[in-house]
Amino acid sequence: MKKRYLLGALGLVLLGLGTSACSSQTNNSSSKQTTTSKSKKSVEKTDESSSESTKRSKKDLSTAADNQANNSNSNDGKAYGGNFQDSKGYIAINNVTNVVVKGSDGDDHYALVQGTFSNNAKESVDPTSFFSNHLKVMEKVGKATHDLVLVTTDIENELTPWGNQIKEGRKKVEPNMTGNFVIVYKLDPANGAKTNATHYVFDPYDSKFGKSLTVKVYESKTIKKSSDNADSNSHSDESTDTNSSADTSSDADTDD
Repeated sequence: MKKRYLLGALGLVLLGLGTSACSSQTNNSSSKQTTTSKSKKSVEKTDESSSESTKRSKKDLSTAADNQANNSNSNDGKAYGGNFQDSKGYIAINNVTNVVVKGSDGDDHYALVQGTFSNNAKESVDPTSFFSNHLKVMEKVGKATHDLVLVTTDIENELTPWGNQIKEGRKKVEPNMTGNFVIVYKLDPANGAKTNATHYVFDPYDSKFGKSLTVKVYESKTIKKSSDNADSNSHSDESTDTNSSADTSSDADTDD
């Protein structure tokens, strides 16, 4: 009888141990599944983040490539990406205009560079000096290029439509201030320059200042030499006092 009780009790103990083991295994399996699920979600989020980061990087690279392409060559006459800068200043080139000044003693040809200058230095500086100290300007005809020389005389008296901007380019800009400018280069055949340039190249002396920029001529203008206009007005005044035939001559000159 006692043996039966003992055997029965032992069976109950073994049954309890088996049930406990199964429950433990089930809990472990559930825990592993939860951990695996969390790990998968974490990997998925990491992959999504990596994919988004890759997309952004590709987009940034594409934008940088587009900017670089624009900075290498502008075909519509507007200098997209035509910016140069260092710790002391910033230059943005807007466009280049070819100007012919017609005079009785011959024609003069100029390239007018229009842009903006921001002074980041602690001392005042004029845009023309900053520009010429940082950038070499060349005309481009076909594949050939030719260095141009900056005009330092009071050329604004001849290029009157741009006179004020030329003067602004020679005025000093205070620190942390910005000013517009027109800088003049003469296209002198006597120095090897061509008068039919279609593009201009702006090449930094220091590569840290920016990359070389090629800009198509934005527009071409023809004006009369101011001294000829003054002489014409003077002759017109004198002839008006003497006879009417000179008035006709004066009108013809004005129509030209």
